[in-house]
Amino acid sequence: MSIIFDMAFEIMTKIRLVHQTKGIIMSYKERSIWVSLFVTLYIWVNYFSQVYSAAADLTLTVDLIKDLLIEVVIMTVILEIALKIFIAIIDDKDADYSEDERDKLIMLLGAKQAYNILSFTIIVAVVHLLFPGPTQFVTYNLNLPQEYAVINLIILGGLIAEVAKFATQVFYYRRGF
Repeated sequence: MSIIFDMAFEIMTKIRLVHQTKGIIMSYKERSIWVSLFVTLYIWVNYFSQVYSAAADLTLTVDLIKDLLIEVVIMTVILEIALKIFIAIIDDKDADYSEDERDKLIMLLGAKQAYNILSFTIIVAVVHLLFPGPTQFVTYNLNLPQEYAVINLIILGGLIAEVAKFATQVFYYRRGF
């Protein structure tokens, strides 16, 4: 549990430092997107590094994958809730702000990018299931049943899609739409 609080403190400190040192004025919505981006990257990069280091050590098992996935889900929920509460405390005036047309358009542009990436990933996963020989490079060095390798491929695609969505949204909030 202390790991979760350490991660939350680290992320909050980085957000506060970026906000204070560069004089960047961010809306509540943009700050929430940054928090979600940091949480997503931190947790899922940690997950994949543990999976691939276990694969390199030949200790990767289905039970380890299940345990890591449960841990990732719990940590994501706890960190997202805790950090959104923290942001709402800092920026209590804008926390109750309803979305305008610009916010909705920015969310749609981010979702469009995520949808395209995730669709491509699903196609790659299906091709890998149908033709495992030629696409073996996709699950390189994972000693898992094919279903778990495909699940990790889809999770990786979902991670890339989510990061692209957040990055697109941050880009349009920073650029001004």
